[in-house]
Amino acid sequence: MKATLPDSERERQTFSENGFIGPFTLWTPDKMNAFWNEQRKVLLDPVMQEFAPYPNNRLNYDRHLDIPGLSALISEPVIVHKLRSLIGPDILCWRTEFFPKKPGDPGTGWHQVETYAIGDTDRAMLTPTRRDGSTPIELTVWLAFTEATKDNGCLKFLPGSHRTWRYDELRRIKHVSQRENADPLKYTFFGYDYDELKLSPGWSPDEGGATHVEMRAGQFVIFTARCIHGSLPNVSRRQRMGFAVRVVPTHVKVYDGMTQFEEFGQQFDLRRYGCVQVSGEDEYRHNHILKESLTGHPFTTVSRRAELTCGALQG
Repeated sequence: MKATLPDSERERQTFSENGFIGPFTLWTPDKMNAFWNEQRKVLLDPVMQEFAPYPNNRLNYDRHLDIPGLSALISEPVIVHKLRSLIGPDILCWRTEFFPKKPGDPGTGWHQVETYAIGDTDRAMLTPTRRDGSTPIELTVWLAFTEATKDNGCLKFLPGSHRTWRYDELRRIKHVSQRENADPLKYTFFGYDYDELKLSPGWSPDEGGATHVEMRAGQFVIFTARCIHGSLPNVSRRQRMGFAVRVVPTHVKVYDGMTQFEEFGQQFDLRRYGCVQVSGEDEYRHNHILKESLTGHPFTTVSRRAELTCGALQG
């Protein structure tokens, strides 16, 4: 039996109000644990490092471009159909990232972006060529590879904060690695002091109004990076591992005119890079699209007419 996604209108309304929706279930914890164990083996394989889009880079960005399991994950229909209800049928994956948090690691400071003009870069990574009312130009799917709880560092959001700019993402700030005698406790956004970007220095996020999103392994949350977000410290004895799939509608230009960029103290050469069409069609042709991975595996695109099997999606 076939059916479209249930409650899509309610979810769009919730997203419009809060800037995030979820968590939703992709897989059971057992299935995700097995999947993550397999991906870890591939990540540690020295042969696979030769195919990585950014060799010798400690951040492991965009491994969906070479690791088969991650290549398939970004086009999972349960995820893609949720995205389509928020930004339309034509979607590109422009980045993936791992978000580990080891026992004892601090929380990630509050932050807010949209075009990813982050830190010491002098230009935006995302350039929209149109605006469609309240439809976002970017979304992030944050998928729990392990359990994410308040104890081991789950995500936190300020509901509704996507409607008001509190930070100037275009203002340049230096990474802690570029500063002398810096206090690392101030640089809670992956080596940046995001407080330096506040539009109003006297404003502070309302911790009491934050929503903490706990997830079982195999669940995911979708949010716009315009929604002010961060994470709690890991005070447990368990590692928390998240995986972010970042997407844009096809009208958005990705790394427009760029051949490399610098972020979080690392350099990225874009010679191997390309976007991946995870849904629909690309009528704009703004971006270089990869049809297969760097290891020769074809990417899957969910067609505009594809439907989900009833019961495949769980809230």
